[in-house]
Amino acid sequence: MPLSDIRLARIQRASIWLHLVLTALLPGIPLLLALGWALIPDAQLGDSLGLKMMPGAQPGPLTLLDRTMGFGASLLLPTGVILYGVWHLRALFGLYARGIILGPDNAERLRALAMTLILWVPAQMLGDIVVSLAMSLDNASGERFVAISLSSNDVAIALVGAVALVISWVMVEAARAAEDSASII
Repeated sequence: MPLSDIRLARIQRASIWLHLVLTALLPGIPLLLALGWALIPDAQLGDSLGLKMMPGAQPGPLTLLDRTMGFGASLLLPTGVILYGVWHLRALFGLYARGIILGPDNAERLRALAMTLILWVPAQMLGDIVVSLAMSLDNASGERFVAISLSSNDVAIALVGAVALVISWVMVEAARAAEDSASII
């Protein structure tokens, strides 16, 4: 059953807003991350960034180099993956805003978003390792530490990504079948 003009207009209106919000997040996320690394006091930085450190494993005073390395590791690994996902989500809502609801491009954007969710888990783990090393690099020998974590939330995110990956695969096949059917007529 085709979408009514009213329902399509609602989808397009909501998608335009989400497209704008996601567009703002692309520079906003790295900017907020940079502000966090620049402004949060040393003692609170690990907790503020979500690093789960063992009791007693605290960074010493962080130098500009420590903060720069930590920011770089945060930006390249977990935040880079998130930005990749936001980019594709923004493009998906751009398609919806133009009235393109189902099609191969939609399925490809959903596939990229699914891969983002799956890849975010190892990127987050690797990011925690590199950031914790950067934060403790200036500590005395024997007082450096590595933080790594895997939570049930991480597993759930990866599972949702796997489900979305299969759904996008089904959408690609449906789009191909629709194209084949349309070319026969």
